[in-house]
Amino acid sequence: MAINLPSLVSQLITPDLIERTAAIIGIDPALAQKLVGAAIPSVLGAFASEASSPDGARGISDLISSQDPGLFDTLAAGVISGDANILASGVNVLTPLLGTEGVNQLANVLGQATGAPPQAAASVLGLVGPAVVGALGNQPPESWADGHAISSLFAAEKQAITAALPASLAAGLADSGFLQGLDTAVSGAFRTTPPQSTLGSATPGAQAGTSTLGSAEAAAPASRSTLDTRPPPSPQLQHQAAPPPPPQSSGSMTWLYLIIAVLIVGGLAWYFLYKRPQATAPATTGQIEMPAPRLLG
Repeated sequence: MAINLPSLVSQLITPDLIERTAAIIGIDPALAQKLVGAAIPSVLGAFASEASSPDGARGISDLISSQDPGLFDTLAAGVISGDANILASGVNVLTPLLGTEGVNQLANVLGQATGAPPQAAASVLGLVGPAVVGALGNQPPESWADGHAISSLFAAEKQAITAALPASLAAGLADSGFLQGLDTAVSGAFRTTPPQSTLGSATPGAQAGTSTLGSAEAAAPASRSTLDTRPPPSPQLQHQAAPPPPPQSSGSMTWLYLIIAVLIVGGLAWYFLYKRPQATAPATTGQIEMPAPRLLG
C-alpha cells in the first residue's frame, strides 16, 4: 500500500527549518525552499534505484536499522540552534548507501536544476537525507525490516516519487542514473543521454544498485525510437534519390567557339597575305651570270 513518501518527508521539513537552513548555508530562503523541494524526490529516487536490486534493498534496510530513531529530531534541533556542522553530519547518512561520488553527483544535478551552488545543494542533502531515513524509520518495522520489505515499499511509491519530480530536474537525474529504480518508461522518457554508473561506491549494496543501470540502457533506444519510426533509406535508394549534377553553363562553350573561329580566320589571312606570295615568287637558280666574251680583232 502506497504511503506517499514525498509527502511524509515534506511534513518533517517545516518552513522554519528551511529558513534556518538557509541562514546556515548563506542563501536566500526562497532558493533553499526550491532546493528542498527538488532534493526530496531526488533522494527518494536514488533510494528507489537502490531498492530495485536485492543487495541495494538490503543496504537500505540496514541503514534504517542502524540509525538512531531520533536522528532527524537531533539534526533539526541543531539546525534551529544554528549549528554550522550539523548539516555536514547529515550528509554522512547518505554516504554508506550512495557513496561519496554519488552524493556529489546528486548535489551537482540539484545545483544545475535550481541554480544553486553545488555546496549549498550538498548542505541541503544533509537535511533531506536524514529526513528520508527518519520518515522510513517511522513506518512499521515490517515495512523496512529486510530487503524484500524495502523492495515492496519502493515499488508501491514509484508513482508518488515520479509525480514529485520537477521536469527541470528529472532529465539530469535520469542521465546520471538516479531514476533507474522507477519504471523503465518513466526513466527512459526523462533521459537525454546514456546513464552514468554513479550510484554507490562504498557498500556492496550500492555496487549492486549500479548493476541495474544496464537494463534501463537497453530500454532507452526503444523509447527514443518513438521519435521517428521510419526505417533509414537503403544505400540504393539514397543513390537513386541523389539529385543530378547541375548542367554546365553554355557561356563558356560560346567563348570557346568564338576563340576557335578567330584563330581559324587569322590563320587563313596569314596564309593568303604572307605565306602564299612567297611560295609563288620565282625561285633563284643560284647560277652566276658571266659576261659574253669579246672577239679580238
